[in-house]
Amino acid sequence: MAKKSAFKYTKADDSPGFLLWKVTALWQAKLSTVLEQFGLTQTQYAILASLRWFEEQKEPTTQSHLVEHAKIDKMTLSKAIRNLEEQGFVARTPSPQDSRATNVRFTAKGRSVVQKAIVAIENADDEFFSCLPKNRLEIYKTLTQQIIRQGGTL
Repeated sequence: MAKKSAFKYTKADDSPGFLLWKVTALWQAKLSTVLEQFGLTQTQYAILASLRWFEEQKEPTTQSHLVEHAKIDKMTLSKAIRNLEEQGFVARTPSPQDSRATNVRFTAKGRSVVQKAIVAIENADDEFFSCLPKNRLEIYKTLTQQIIRQGGTL
């Protein structure tokens, strides 16, 4: 009698989760290489880029808004911001609108670094996804956004 497989799929690459894992591993390797020159981790970059986005969009720059936007867990975000503060990239201040909230703002050093890092990451993004024709890239983004929206909160 043949032993039944523990796996649902006959090929590993039929698993959408495993495919996501592999794409994420490739993307993270590329990001690590790009961000190394700026002395940033991927989490730190996600925070700084989100903060820059908030400024441009006139959105609140609170830690709680960063958690929601970047999908970084609260404790991880807090530790990363503390590290960014120690490196002189950001400063935290109490929110004048909500005494329970903490605003995060750039220092001059942080603003300069994030501007350069955004350009480098967006170039890496273009290169990484260049294997997809424009219409397929749009489908990928639409599907990914749907998964994120239905993924709940951290």
